Amino acid sequence: MQYIEIPLSENRTRLDRCIRRLLGNINQAVLEKFLRSGLILLDKKKVKSSIKVETGQKIYFSSEINFEKKQNKKLWDFHTYEFYKNLFNKICIKNTKHYIALNKPNGLAVQGGTSQKYHIDEMFKYLFEDHNIPKLVHRIDKDTSGLLLLATNQSSAKQLTSNFREKQIIKTYLALVSPCPKSNMDILNLPLHKSGFREKQKIEVNFLKGKNAVTQYKVIDKNSDNFALLALYPKTGRTHQIRVHLNYINSPIVGDKKYNGLNRSKFYENKTFRHKKIINSSNETLLTKNLQLHAYSIRMPSNEVIEAEISKDFKKNLKILGLSLPENVSKIFVK
Repeated sequence: MQYIEIPLSENRTRLDRCIRRLLGNINQAVLEKFLRSGLILLDKKKVKSSIKVETGQKIYFSSEINFEKKQNKKLWDFHTYEFYKNLFNKICIKNTKHYIALNKPNGLAVQGGTSQKYHIDEMFKYLFEDHNIPKLVHRIDKDTSGLLLLATNQSSAKQLTSNFREKQIIKTYLALVSPCPKSNMDILNLPLHKSGFREKQKIEVNFLKGKNAVTQYKVIDKNSDNFALLALYPKTGRTHQIRVHLNYINSPIVGDKKYNGLNRSKFYENKTFRHKKIINSSNETLLTKNLQLHAYSIRMPSNEVIEAEISKDFKKNLKILGLSLPENVSKIFVK
């Protein structure tokens, strides 16, 4: 019989799922039959498919078993592989034995869909071997730029998922909004509900049907009452949460085509923005093509802070408006 040793990435995972990731696809009923008959063994012993495996154990299997191998995308689509390799090198902030941190650009989806040509999920399937593919532990919108964290193995994925669930990780976002919120700081406790269907689906505040959603924010700089730079801490992780909450309090995010961020587009296009901090910027207009929402930092339970630099558009908009980004943003919501 042949055997394969279980790597660290599969520690404490189910045997059946581990087999599929390491050896290839196999029908569950057939897999159960092979386990009962001894054609597949764990450390030379018969076991059930649901048993949790550990690093260093060996899966023995008969050479007669035909696993359905996944096609190697690197061979049949070299150009896509090269695209993803260059993209990864460009957006990777940090790569450790426990996690990979990316600075995701606007417009790049985290997971695939009918209209998505490229996405983060596929990028890692191209660049990593099947049993070492980094695992998503949280998500950010396609239109949102900034920090995205992935676990490098199953054990780290479980730990980070638990940290997010128990709110032991503090995520800080930056948003450019117009007009300024009425309060300089607040906690928005506004339940959210999905309405519509597919492409026309939107999220709305609904106090009868909505699910709990809480966002804390603080104004960190503003240009009169027209524009403000906000730091935000989403204490829950609902779809489009920050965008809907800010729109509800009449401070939509600049560039948000879905939630009223362009309802003042004529003002954006025709108004010349001047501020005492800006010199010779009379011909500059605000950039509104992309959503001006950025996942800026993550503070880990160990107090390690990971930051993702804001985009060129975001920087330029801050300069046009004379707004400043302080150095202590990642500490704002730390108790």
